[in-house]
Amino acid sequence: MSKPLVSIVISTKNEEKNIENCLKSIVFQTYPKENIEIIVVDNSSTDKTKEISQKFTNKVFDKGP
Repeated sequence: MSKPLVSIVISTKNEEKNIENCLKSIVFQTYPKENIEIIVVDNSSTDKTKEISQKFTNKVFDKGP
């Protein structure tokens, strides 16, 4: 039996110091990578949060006030 798709949604705002470790912990866990969807929703960060996130997923969105 195949494992179900898991979507992980991470909301961010100026998290360049933390986002890489967060995303690495998702990528390097034991659940099959092909069954993981990572979605980053950024709230108009002014640092490199979005750029770092794009190294791990193409689903990086800029939403917020």
